[in-house]
Formats: sequence, structure tokens, C-alpha cells
Amino acid sequence: MAPIEMFPNLIKRSFSFGKKVASNVFAPKIGLALSGGSAWGIAHIGVLKALEENQIPISYISGTSIGALIGGLYALGVPVSKLEELAHQTHWKDLCRFVIPNEGLLTNEPMESFIHKKIGYKTFEDLKIPFAAICTDLISGEEVVIQSGKVATAIRASTAIPGIFQPVVIEGRTLVDGGLVNNLPVTQLKKMGAHYTIAVHLFSDFNQWIPKTGPEIILKSFLIMQHKASSHEISQADLLIDINMKGFNPIDLNQSKKLIQKGYERGLAKRKEIKKIPKQHKSS
Repeated sequence: MAPIEMFPNLIKRSFSFGKKVASNVFAPKIGLALSGGSAWGIAHIGVLKALEENQIPISYISGTSIGALIGGLYALGVPVSKLEELAHQTHWKDLCRFVIPNEGLLTNEPMESFIHKKIGYKTFEDLKIPFAAICTDLISGEEVVIQSGKVATAIRASTAIPGIFQPVVIEGRTLVDGGLVNNLPVTQLKKMGAHYTIAVHLFSDFNQWIPKTGPEIILKSFLIMQHKASSHEISQADLLIDINMKGFNPIDLNQSKKLIQKGYERGLAKRKEIKKIPKQHKSS
């Protein structure tokens, strides 16, 4: 009798074992968290460009405030080149307008219309990459994670800085900027299923920008609070891309080219760490 015919069961078990091992090893799902930071957040576009050039596939995105704006558009499939174009062409009048003071000096309702005009009326079902927008319930103080409904409305709520912009009501909840409770939503990525997390944190020593108006004072106070409250989420990230925004005014949209370049350079500076991102993940 031939050797193979003598041990048919052993051969079958060997093949089964091989299949089991193979099925337990797979490419890790990488999550990307983008922090808030007003106009500084334009730098996120440069980081996305650097990640693409290093062929890092993103499986999940979470974002707060401007991080939700950039992350949400990217998750909908807007390419980096288009994001760059939008950043260069966008002005504050496209994103907000003055209103009779009532819960805020401005409304960011034009932002929602601006997004619809550029990419259409998209919902979370249209996403190419799963995305979560972080907001704050102004009544309860709870963190609210939006993962359904209109993407533009979720972004608008996540960017509604209290005291500057009017709150946004979604499903009966009064929502404002997510930076109040979670400016760098790394933990959310793990809840979504990420095995490896990348966090992009925008910060500054703040000494370079002297606020001169009421809204600027509110914004600077908000940015200081966000930075101080981000330490826990930073500790949860597998890879931190921290960008020092010294010299950049957080309300100046005219510096978009320099901001994108700043993010791109900082992303490339992390090439060694990026190359260490595991190509395989073993399930438990």
C-alpha cells in the first residue's frame, strides 16, 4: 500500500490544521483619530497624504471638530487632492454667518450647505470608510458618537464651538463641539474594531497667538482645555503623530498650503514608526 493511502486521516488533519492557522492570521484593521484645532486641522490633509504615500490602509476614522470635517469627507471617498483644493478655496463665509445673539454669535449652518454643494447629500450609509463624529450633549455633558444620519449634519454638530456657534439639535439632543469631552477619539476606534490606532494631535505652546476679540478669547480657552484633556486618549494610541502648530493662527484659513505641508512633513517624519505597523494580526 502506498504511504499516502496508509494515513488518510493524518493527511486530512494536517490540511485542516493548516487552514486553521491561516484563518487566524490577517491584515490588521488600522484606525485613524483626527483631533480638533480649528483652522490648524487643515494639517490633517497633509498627514493623510503622507499615510497614502506610505501605503497605509485606513479601516476606521474618528474625528472631533475640524477632525470630523476632514475625516468625514475623506471617509466619504473625497481624495486628498480634492481636500487640498477645498482647503485653498474655502473662506469663513462658506462655513458660518452672523446671527442675532441667541446661544451663539454665529451659526455654522452654511457649513452643512457647503458640504452638500461640494459632495451631495450623503448619509453614513454612503461612507467608503466607517466614520464616527464626536459631539457633546450640552444638557447632560455626555459624549455623543454619531454614526448614522446625514454626514454633513454630524460634522456641523461636532464643530459647533459653544459660545461661538449655536448648538445643533439632532434627534432631540442639543449638541456642540466634541472637544469638550473628547478631542482625540482613539478609544472610539477600538470600539469600532481597530487593531492598531494612529492619532493625529494638534497642539501649540499658545504664546504666539494673542486673542483680541471675544470669540477669539473663547476659542483660545477652548483650545487650551482640549490640549490639557487629551493625555488619556494620547496614551491609548499605538502611533502618535503630534504636530506643533507654533506660528500658526488657529483662525487663519489663508495659511492652508503651509498647514498641509506641515502635516505632510510631520507624517513623513514618522516613517520609521509607520513601517513598523504590523502587516499581520493574529486573532485571539
